[in-house]
Amino acid sequence: MTVRSPIVLDSDPGIDDAVALQYLLGTGRWDLRAYTSVGGNLPAEQTYRNARALARALRIDTDVPVHRGAARPLTRLPYAAAAHFHGPAGLGHEMLPDSTAAHLTESSAQALLRLSREHEGELTVCATGPLTNVAIALLEDPVFARRVKKFVFMGGNAQVPGNITPVAEFNMWADPDAAEVVLSSGIPFTMVDLDASHRWLFGPADLAALEAAGAGAALAARLLRVYTDSYRRHGGGDSCPLHDPLAVGVCADESFVTLAEGAVVVECSSELTRGQTVFVPSAAERNYYTESPALTARTRHTGRVALGPGPRDFTKDFVTTLPQWPAMA
Repeated sequence: MTVRSPIVLDSDPGIDDAVALQYLLGTGRWDLRAYTSVGGNLPAEQTYRNARALARALRIDTDVPVHRGAARPLTRLPYAAAAHFHGPAGLGHEMLPDSTAAHLTESSAQALLRLSREHEGELTVCATGPLTNVAIALLEDPVFARRVKKFVFMGGNAQVPGNITPVAEFNMWADPDAAEVVLSSGIPFTMVDLDASHRWLFGPADLAALEAAGAGAALAARLLRVYTDSYRRHGGGDSCPLHDPLAVGVCADESFVTLAEGAVVVECSSELTRGQTVFVPSAAERNYYTESPALTARTRHTGRVALGPGPRDFTKDFVTTLPQWPAMA
């Protein structure tokens, strides 16, 4: 019998967050200890409601606690939400009923801290939204960075353009200060960025396969049809990237991406380049920022960054794995 590893999914659902949760459950590889929400694609209260509704739809709300996350970025006013992309309530055209589980007083950051102590050296944290909750946990207890076994997040861009500004990816842009707190903390991070997620696309044949997979995949198929339509309206053609599911996939199998070691520094000062993730590769043949002792010291905090797709086909794995955990809706 395979022992499932403990994981927390920190999320701002959001369509791709929703199918990332179903994919995670479908793998059968994880012991999901908490589903923590954060503001991002929608305001924090809406993403919390969506998280509860998804937990009910996926039949985990009696076993997996859902926690309310940070109400706003660390130091900034709340940002404009992405309802135009994900639908008015963030889940396409779906109006999912709320869970009947009790509302918990423990916040997302508090849950992260508690679980990191209960599963010290074993816990994986996967973040698919802005990193506000993780930053709050680190600001309260910096040792959190050393208790976590693995931290995988969807966000950033190393060598390709951004998707919210010419240089920034949405999750990093939404709370750049939180991202910089996290990536300078020494936490063992893996950045699953646009360089990789824009290479694993979900197309018409994949949608047809999900629609043919039965009632348990119907909710995901409807969500992904809306998501694909949104990308089409915004010039993305007939396919959509699998941003958040890819981060979940990398938690278990890094062969979905090609990784490189290096530091990631987040731009927090300039509105022009807000949220830009500057990748400083460890294997560089020259030393960068030698005139800035502060930046030189900062670049010693390294992790791993996805620079592109890997040899294993993630889209195929996503389409075949997701229906393994049927949804009710």
